[in-house]
Amino acid sequence: MTRRSWLQIVLVAALALSVLANFFLAGYVVKQHRLGVGGPGAMAEALVRTYPEEVRAEFRRLLRVNRPVTFAALRELRQARRALADAASATPYVQADAEQAMKRVRNATDALLEMMQRLLLEALRNTRATST
Repeated sequence: MTRRSWLQIVLVAALALSVLANFFLAGYVVKQHRLGVGGPGAMAEALVRTYPEEVRAEFRRLLRVNRPVTFAALRELRQARRALADAASATPYVQADAEQAMKRVRNATDALLEMMQRLLLEALRNTRATST
């Protein structure tokens, strides 16, 4: 075989692998999008899964009303996690930076959880007030 034919075989194989990898990645992204992984919907559903449908519906309504605040809290948590990953992989590694980044992640997580619980209490109050 000539050098040109080997190069063509390698290029075709690389193209085929690339197309195959793109299909798998596209499928993964679509699946994650359908599941709502990482978004406020997934967290919200996990938080209210055991409550009656009327409470869950009210909670989802309150999430929609408070969407900008919810997304801001999620954005802060993502940024804090990114900063932690950066601090953990920094060269040279500075433990104080990693600890500070961990504290920021804890604070962002606590703030998001507190906001979700506040909305859940409001949903409970709204549905309980109408049912009694």
